[in-house]
Amino acid sequence: MKFSFARPALALAIMATLASCGGGGKATFPITVTVSNVRYPGLVLSTNGQDLTVNPPSATSATDAIVPDVVLTFPNSIEYGQEYEVVPKGATVVNHAATGGALPKHQQCSPNLFPAYGTAGQLAKIDIRYACAINTYPLTGTVKGLTGTGLVLANGSTTGTIGVSPAVDANNAPTGADVTLTMNPVPYGSTYGVTVLTQPTSPAQTCTVTGGGTNGTGGGTMDDAAEAATSPGVNNLVVTCVTNK
Repeated sequence: MKFSFARPALALAIMATLASCGGGGKATFPITVTVSNVRYPGLVLSTNGQDLTVNPPSATSATDAIVPDVVLTFPNSIEYGQEYEVVPKGATVVNHAATGGALPKHQQCSPNLFPAYGTAGQLAKIDIRYACAINTYPLTGTVKGLTGTGLVLANGSTTGTIGVSPAVDANNAPTGADVTLTMNPVPYGSTYGVTVLTQPTSPAQTCTVTGGGTNGTGGGTMDDAAEAATSPGVNNLVVTCVTNK
């Protein structure tokens, strides 16, 4: 008889446990987001009709080498089996790739390490990771009069150098025609200073750099004006080469 009462008692205990967990309803999952390297305001993430404003850490500045992660949770949890996709608010999403939307000024942000979409219950918790990067813009111009070989240009804000070869004709002879100059892109807010690292030889020439920012000698800052230009970036560098007498 003791055994016959054990099963009902066990069933009641299980029912009581379920009741204490919400009456046997579906499990719910909070959506937590960790955003790294957010340096400017403007990022708003959205999913399942909810918005989450992500501001940069107040104790840091946009120029700090390291910015602490921002960890936030959407206001409402979602139920087991619900789908979610965390994207910048207003973004265009095609095959889980988001374009545009409410991004920080001067930055792009995208999912990092793990997909930003899924179904609640696939994993023990929903932990979205986003990483933000400073926008970079082209640094371009024209090399004029180059007939020698070996011209090397450098940008003072980077460790990279660019070699420039002269334009040649069908017989591989230098023509001195204009050559397009493309330096490494420069992040927003960074300074640049294009200089001649190695002058050309055969024939020996002297090249000088003009254009760029306000100093007119190949230097400046990738600033708001460069970002807002019809063709964003700096495209007015001019390197003029003259054959030595």
